[in-house]
Amino acid sequence: MSKPSVLLCIDAGNTLVKWCVHYDASLPLLAVAQQWSKPTAEFKLDDLPGLVDAVLLSNVLGPEFEASLRAHCDTRKIELHVLKANVNSQLQSAYDNSALLGKDRWAACLAVAQASKAPVNLVVSFGTATTLDALVKKEGAWQHLGGFIVPGVQTMLTSLHNNTAELPKVDFNTLAVGHFEWPRNTQQAIGAGVGRMQIAWVQLLVDELKRTHGQLPVVWFSGGFAAAMQSLYPAAQLLEHAVFKGLVFDYQMQHGGAA
Repeated sequence: MSKPSVLLCIDAGNTLVKWCVHYDASLPLLAVAQQWSKPTAEFKLDDLPGLVDAVLLSNVLGPEFEASLRAHCDTRKIELHVLKANVNSQLQSAYDNSALLGKDRWAACLAVAQASKAPVNLVVSFGTATTLDALVKKEGAWQHLGGFIVPGVQTMLTSLHNNTAELPKVDFNTLAVGHFEWPRNTQQAIGAGVGRMQIAWVQLLVDELKRTHGQLPVVWFSGGFAAAMQSLYPAAQLLEHAVFKGLVFDYQMQHGGAA
């Protein structure tokens, strides 16, 4: 890269559209000083800042959102970099059709590939869905082996409330679910039950990776419920702003690498 570039990173998700600005594309994104978000249904392209050199997009909202953003960027003569799997030489996926791999999952895997010193990793993102992906390093190259998608924490809580006559709404983040063993009221029973079901998936895949690769994987938690879930699985590493970090890393690898 011949000069520092201002990058606008966009994580277009099912629930929220989030964005941040990275002010020097020659450097890795280590922390996010400020990020913005809006519910997806309320988001407008005019919400985005205009004085940037490139827009980096992780999009799970479909082709219409990408087309609208591309037109927005073309009008302003701003480069649009859309995240795609298997175009970054640092990481390749074994997915049957890499184009169908969720971009948020791919971005998180890229962030771990940049950050991890361990050869075996489990990347867990707690969003609308919970995704669990295996990332291993073989002969110096990172490989995404595949992963699982299960209902997310809030999706499970909402389903219980909507599909039963008496079960209440539960705010998972206020329950301190890791601080009691046997729930003694209904809200605790729901919150701890959902939390432990999520962690049971994590532990199952940790055991499987240890069995197949001969060592315990490093577990990385990202997404809105990551900190709360870490109270149930303290060994996990928190990976904050995973999608933004993955976007910047991918952009750098395709534009000459980071300094």
